[in-house]
Amino acid sequence: MKLSRSHLFNHLKESDLNHIYCFCADESIQITALSDKVIATAKSKGFEEKQTFVISKDTDWSFLNANNENLDLFGSSKILEIKLIGTGPGSKGSKAIKEYCLNADPNKLLIFSVEKLDKKQLNSAWIKALEENGILVIEPPITKNSMPEWIKAKSIEMGLTLDESAIKLLSEKTEGNLFAASQELMKLSLLFDNKEISIEEMEKSISNSSKFGVFDLSNAFVEGDKKRAVRIIETLKAEGTQPPLVLWALSKEIKNLYTVIEEGNTKSIWGPKFYLDSLSKRARTLSSAKIKKSLKDVAEIDMAIKGLSNKSPWQSIRDLALDL
Repeated sequence: MKLSRSHLFNHLKESDLNHIYCFCADESIQITALSDKVIATAKSKGFEEKQTFVISKDTDWSFLNANNENLDLFGSSKILEIKLIGTGPGSKGSKAIKEYCLNADPNKLLIFSVEKLDKKQLNSAWIKALEENGILVIEPPITKNSMPEWIKAKSIEMGLTLDESAIKLLSEKTEGNLFAASQELMKLSLLFDNKEISIEEMEKSISNSSKFGVFDLSNAFVEGDKKRAVRIIETLKAEGTQPPLVLWALSKEIKNLYTVIEEGNTKSIWGPKFYLDSLSKRARTLSSAKIKKSLKDVAEIDMAIKGLSNKSPWQSIRDLALDL
């Protein structure tokens, strides 16, 4: 059964838990908001153990086969979180999923977290099997136009009240970065209790976030000022900024530079004139091959941040800024 986000939350409050949930979105933070709700509900209903499987091309799918695991003599209920990041399950995984759906284990709760799959993959047979035998939620991408609504909904979940101008300001400053917006809302929830947050208070909160911000890093990176970019990265690291936020800032600029190189102009890019001029100037100094290599590096750093490689995320981010 396919549900919207709001219908999922109503389902968790009013209905029995299903044995299978599948959440699809472009951003991990969208998926986490859904899976955390299901996990919290499951634990309140006696699910005591949780295991996480991050899927790769070498994954052994036998964990879905009850015959291949040591059964708990007391039959305790278990949560299995299955993460697919930018990849499908492959032919073996697809087969295992479809077979499991036909004979789901009542002592298991499966949560599929499916990140960054394209439209063709989202119409695959294994997705259809999960939809037919469980609960499927596909979150739409957050765009420039939908970002304010996402911020508003997120702030309500956190018990915050923001006036419309404050929501608009945060949307403009975070430019589609859900992680950055969520971090800012978390900070606001600690600073303001039972009070509507005005644009003045939002401005003060954002300006006090750091000596340097990710947008300072973006500007230095686009301008090709490598020395300043590295200094900002080191400052952000020392101040406790999370690696995903820094990587997002750099990857956004790399993608924008690639767009300028491919299209020959900045018409499809959102930003002030000085920023667009800087992009055009920098793009003229770079090759398409160089940009593609950097995009590959971004993907590898993302894997390192998620603990899927032995690389140091911060060192890799520093190298990315220096190499391009």
